[in-house]
Amino acid sequence: MKVVRLFAILATLLALPGQALGEPLRIATILGPPWGFIGRDGQPTGMMYEIGNRIAEVAGLRHTNSLVPYPRTAADIENGSADMTIRFGNDQMTRGAVPAGVVVSMPVILVGPSGKNYSKLSELRGKTVGVVRTSKYVEQFDTDNAIQKYPVNDYVTMAKMLAMRRLDAGVGSSLGLFYGAYMAGVKPEDIGVPLVLGSNDFILFVSKKTAKPETTRALRQALNQLSASGEIKQIMSKYSKSFSLPQR
Repeated sequence: MKVVRLFAILATLLALPGQALGEPLRIATILGPPWGFIGRDGQPTGMMYEIGNRIAEVAGLRHTNSLVPYPRTAADIENGSADMTIRFGNDQMTRGAVPAGVVVSMPVILVGPSGKNYSKLSELRGKTVGVVRTSKYVEQFDTDNAIQKYPVNDYVTMAKMLAMRRLDAGVGSSLGLFYGAYMAGVKPEDIGVPLVLGSNDFILFVSKKTAKPETTRALRQALNQLSASGEIKQIMSKYSKSFSLPQR
């Protein structure tokens, strides 16, 4: 009976995703509000930080979660020093990552300083527009070389520069820009009316160098479960009610 019980335990363990038995899943979360930041209690928090943790928990995986600058999330996934991240795609992610599912799709907006409202993208040609370093937003903006892109580290920096009129405009996800402005202490009246350029997807990526089929499958199933239950929307709502810009 002991032998049978031992085989049953071994069979159960072998059915678990790889990280449940070996090294913990290493999550790389974007450093910068609202995605990942240090809260007032001195502990890491943030929308994608929480969502990443919940995906790993529901998948039954032991995990760590580190806050790293946006460009490094792609580098760490490509070189295998991180196993999972949630972010926009780009050429580096295509090379180094496997997409496991869309976490959320967000509007991509263009915002100028107060009193500077744009009605079409072509009005930005020859002007300086803030972008989060290495980000890709929507094709018509990304490929327009007549628009001068000014890289910044995060949306907090972008919002401050807009309020100080050091940028002609800033581009980013709506929630990222809004929450960045809130965290920067920038008032809605200090920023212009947003122009929606399109949308982009925050994707759950796993590293090609470290991904195991059973782990990727468990993460995908966990993401689907959290999406269907509404828990991802509940987490997002905590970070989406702090700032409101005027509408067209």
